[in-house]
Amino acid sequence: MAGGNGAGVARRLGMLGLLLVGVPIIAFTLLEGAASAWLFGRDIAAVRPDTNFRRARFDTLVGWVGIPDLHLPDMFSPGVALTNNADGMRIHRPVTPALAPGRHRVICSGDSFTNGWGVGDADTFCAALEQVLPGVESLNMAQPGYGIDQAYLWYKRDAGRWPHQVHLFAFIWNDFERMALRDFSGYAKPRLRLVNGAITLESRPQPEWSGGVKRFYYSRLLPRLRLFQLVDRNLNGSDSVQLARVDAQVWDLFESIARDLDRLNRERGSQLVLTYLPTNVELVPGPYDARRARLAAFAARAKIPLVDLTPAMRAVPPDSAVWFFITANQLQTRGASGHYTTAGHRWVAQALAERLRADSTTRAKLGLEAGDAAARRSAAPARPRGAR
Repeated sequence: MAGGNGAGVARRLGMLGLLLVGVPIIAFTLLEGAASAWLFGRDIAAVRPDTNFRRARFDTLVGWVGIPDLHLPDMFSPGVALTNNADGMRIHRPVTPALAPGRHRVICSGDSFTNGWGVGDADTFCAALEQVLPGVESLNMAQPGYGIDQAYLWYKRDAGRWPHQVHLFAFIWNDFERMALRDFSGYAKPRLRLVNGAITLESRPQPEWSGGVKRFYYSRLLPRLRLFQLVDRNLNGSDSVQLARVDAQVWDLFESIARDLDRLNRERGSQLVLTYLPTNVELVPGPYDARRARLAAFAARAKIPLVDLTPAMRAVPPDSAVWFFITANQLQTRGASGHYTTAGHRWVAQALAERLRADSTTRAKLGLEAGDAAARRSAAPARPRGAR
């Protein structure tokens, strides 16, 4: 009898313990879920799609290009302008196809990191190259949202009439992923694939878009939900698994694009330089390093110059490198969070200039030896008359 009473007491104590522990956990879980759902609903209700947040016009081949002759003086914040020339290329000063005698040109291809989303016209690394490379002009042929395929198609079609000596074909890790898409953030894009080793336009952008769509804005909110994160991690696997899956789809196409760009540049008297731009998630070693290693191995085999700025940026003290990227609480955040700040662009321009000077081919193509010598002569103190 006593044993039975003892067992009953133990069970009651156990149930009490479960209630004391379980009820708060269940209450916390419900409150957490309710708070997440409320915040998500609030964000959904607050969505006000920009009718054309890329400031672009439809293009039947590449999907979109910049709006010609556009000037928005306060695009990103007061006084931080976005300006395009008649060809939809971002410019920081008037530019004409012809080069003056003794001048040289660099064309920069890429996505929003190269276009300079979030900073002023003169503050992009492409524009800043003019400040660190004497006698060199730059032309920004980058568009926000471009994948490697679109940057390639635009350069191939339109860059031929702009004489240039060096082509910086810049990209970030996400530009590989975009190659596998038929549209990006509501904007239709082309799809390339290899057919018997030849680059083939599988599909053109269809249908013509007419501006931003709510679907894109909603999709950007979904990753904030913990339930979405849980499902995504279990279905898609680790970042390394996802990168490997993408590369299985697009890597051969990328290599063919790079080889064709090399051919095109040689025909146009230019030197191609593949340029890998690090993002803020690559300030420390991670899953993207495997792709970078594969990229370096390919560039060496193909004998195509590659500038990967990741190691150099990782060598910058962390408390300084974080200032290279726009954060969500900064003023210039109109779709620009995560992109380079003005300081980041200046650092990239300086790092690229050093690499272009160090390579004998690009140094000669850009006339940097003569330009640097002239700069040294102008900077040297004048000798007194009669001095020997």
